[in-house]
Amino acid sequence: MIRSWLALTLFAFSLPLFAQLDSGDDAVTADHYIRDDLFVFMHTGPSREYRILGSINAGTAIEVLERDGEFTQITDEDERTGWVESRYVSDTLPVAKQLPRLSQQLADSQSALAEAESESARLRQQLNDSRQQIAELSTAVEEKDRKVSKLTTQVERADQDELVTWFTRGGMVAGAGILLGIIIAYLPKKRKRDNQWM
Repeated sequence: MIRSWLALTLFAFSLPLFAQLDSGDDAVTADHYIRDDLFVFMHTGPSREYRILGSINAGTAIEVLERDGEFTQITDEDERTGWVESRYVSDTLPVAKQLPRLSQQLADSQSALAEAESESARLRQQLNDSRQQIAELSTAVEEKDRKVSKLTTQVERADQDELVTWFTRGGMVAGAGILLGIIIAYLPKKRKRDNQWM
């Protein structure tokens, strides 16, 4: 639906542009054309009463030489000079010559649109992949944070256990020292002999 609408829009905007383009393949300087009728007659003078030189097909590129009322003097692609009715002379590129160019432009536009859609799909896929990678990395970071928190808790607990152990050992040593002091204090002492002379 979008492609059809885009193609129609491009076609509509291209008509005025191609209407003013000159045809580089024409033998004469093509600034005018015979309108899109079947054909028109070329006369030897600026009236229908003059002899007919021949006919010119619709869409033929012509060079305008002079205008005289309802007739225009022209030179056609076969380098014939004569007069045709002015109403059949137009400075707009004929539809027959616009169509191939417009068809090519439409094909180019459709190709560019297809490439843009392909690029858009690729970018969408890349975006989805990036989002998935971000989600995976976020999950990994959360898991690492949990592990770090767990290890930190274990280290703190180990520090507390070690501190309790040191206090316990210190208490035991202090208690043993006090007990030993008490025991030593209550041990019987040797009596000194009296060295008396008799």
